[in-house]
Amino acid sequence: MDLSQRYAIDMNKLTFRIIDAEAVILNLDNGYYYSLNETGTKIWNKINDGKNLSEILSSLKAEYRIPENKFKNDLLVLVKDLEKEKLVRQNSK
Repeated sequence: MDLSQRYAIDMNKLTFRIIDAEAVILNLDNGYYYSLNETGTKIWNKINDGKNLSEILSSLKAEYRIPENKFKNDLLVLVKDLEKEKLVRQNSK
């Protein structure tokens, strides 16, 4: 996965709220609810702000002081899962 890739949240297909630092997401197409922990929510918010994967990685790796390889893998797995569930899509911009 290319770290310069940006993703977008399709607000026509879902809605979300942040409650106690955790995202609760409702996919309006299938009625499924999803939740993200605090770190996942920070990633979600950065995707929503238009940050690319490299910017997200740089921003959060210092905050959590986790080795970059571990954090990069976790970030990529989360984004792939969000894309698979159609909560985010690759942004061509």
